[in-house]
Amino acid sequence: MNTINEEEFDYQNFMKEGSIDHSKINTGPMAHQNRRKSAKNKITIRIDEEIIEQFKKIASEERGYQSLINLALREWLTAQSVKELLREELPEMLNKAVSTIQSTALPSEGLER
Repeated sequence: MNTINEEEFDYQNFMKEGSIDHSKINTGPMAHQNRRKSAKNKITIRIDEEIIEQFKKIASEERGYQSLINLALREWLTAQSVKELLREELPEMLNKAVSTIQSTALPSEGLER
């Protein structure tokens, strides 16, 4: 709720209607440790100007261009993990499928060519 533009905002009624759920507030050393784990690191990186301009064009008010770059890198890493998994697992899966097909196929002795 945007309270800045409202002339007669009643804070007391607002707090009664939408009171804070204290069970959802993370406090203590574990909460601090979890926030540190999810924190982003500030680095310096050189990116081509054209790439930055493209990300700025597609960025919205809710999500800035740096967040979009982060998301794009995360998706790329996920795709690389999937490719590696397929590279490792696909040959074994194909061998199992071929052996299953061969074991269930009808004998071809009585068939003419």
